[in-house]
Amino acid sequence: MNILEKFLIKLKFTVWARLKANVYPSFYQSHSQFGEDMVVRFLTNDIQTGFYIDIGAHHPVYYSNTHHFYCKGWQGINIDGTPGIMDIFQVLRPRDINLELLLHPEKKVETVEFYIFEQAAYNTFDQEMAEKALSMGVKLVEKKTLTTSTLEEVLDLYLPKGTDIDLMSVDIEGMDEAFLMSNNWQIYKPKIIIFEKHDISLKEIENLEIINYLGKYGYEIVAKCGPSIIMKLQTLMS
Repeated sequence: MNILEKFLIKLKFTVWARLKANVYPSFYQSHSQFGEDMVVRFLTNDIQTGFYIDIGAHHPVYYSNTHHFYCKGWQGINIDGTPGIMDIFQVLRPRDINLELLLHPEKKVETVEFYIFEQAAYNTFDQEMAEKALSMGVKLVEKKTLTTSTLEEVLDLYLPKGTDIDLMSVDIEGMDEAFLMSNNWQIYKPKIIIFEKHDISLKEIENLEIINYLGKYGYEIVAKCGPSIIMKLQTLMS
């Protein structure tokens, strides 16, 4: 192989290949932290349109389980309580419904202390999670008292009538399971769910309370990506 041939090969797989991402088979751009979006892509048979709910959306691109699908033509609802966070969503996700709202699993809780950190991924109203972040050296910027809504209240108000939810991604530091248990599964039943459960092995997953709870509504485990657990309706073919 001569110098020119070597150069052309390098050019093809450093420049040309990048332009083929999401077009060339088996070569896709992932924006999730642990590749969750690629699992969902497979489970949804690479459909071009769909609807997602991103709870604890954090950022429209970085660490996003839904940005890949927005780029494909999907749309959805992004929810995050961090003050000012939705400004960038309005710019980068104009097709979406972008809500700066703080969700809580309990209706009776109307206000909470929200911890805002220098690294927004650690923002939380869970005191234990906030203290854990502080012990790791994450800088606390401020605490704010914010009003809350429940997931059911938000979906009642903002989910377009007759819309099926293809994907629900939940990432609310330390509260994922509580949120899932608070959902009205008779009305709002996404086809695929992503949520986090830290410090759990593959062998231990099936014994989790949340797994048994969701199993009663027809969900089964399909993947574990880092701390993320992905479940789908048993009736969903992949």
